[in-house]
Amino acid sequence: MLGIACHDAESSAKVVIEGAESVDAHGQVICQSSLRVRTDGVPPLSLSLRLTPDQLEPVFSGAAWAGTVLWRAAVRLVEVALLGRDFSGATVIELGAGLGVPAMICARKGAASVVVTEQATLVDLLERNVRANFDGRIVCRELDWSRENANALCADLNATKPFDFILCCDCVYLPLYGDSFYRLADAIDALAGPDSHVFLALERRHVRDGTDGVDAFLDALDRFGFAIADTLPSEPPVDILHLRRR
Repeated sequence: MLGIACHDAESSAKVVIEGAESVDAHGQVICQSSLRVRTDGVPPLSLSLRLTPDQLEPVFSGAAWAGTVLWRAAVRLVEVALLGRDFSGATVIELGAGLGVPAMICARKGAASVVVTEQATLVDLLERNVRANFDGRIVCRELDWSRENANALCADLNATKPFDFILCCDCVYLPLYGDSFYRLADAIDALAGPDSHVFLALERRHVRDGTDGVDAFLDALDRFGFAIADTLPSEPPVDILHLRRR
């Protein structure tokens, strides 16, 4: 078992990640096959990273592979913004959820309704991990970011009110995802109401002779009327932002 503790210097909250590794016939590590995520005050999460042969090709033919990794941005968001917050009765949606850990932590902390969204190729993995850890309360849906698709998702869910919390971790990186962050901003604008909380975990990456796209993404949200609500502890290269409508 590999144990990794990630924590904020200003907070006692921490997330411990334990990974089980798959090995070949010679005992050589091939890949990490599962994760166990532990933190104080909530039951642990057990996550499978296994994909069937039919699932592997579409995942690794583009950028979807990023959704099979628990990135440090998600861990930081949990530690800095979620563990100390009361989600009792709240509605939560995570965009580009990957393994869905932040949304699952919200469910562990009492959220009444949680929706995790991803590309079609990753929804099955999400559903398997949700079923392994929860009985109801979490819904997995495909969402290709756009205002139209976000509105259609709300209609499909019979959501009559905006979500209380919108989460998004490490979904902006121009060299990998292109300018999809503009469509992500559209989706956030469609899903958020006047009282919604938007939590973003953004890892800043150096791009030679270019940009990572984060500033353009934040500019797009600014044009939609979102502003930083309060300052959260950040630790480079990950910025944690809490946005509300002005």
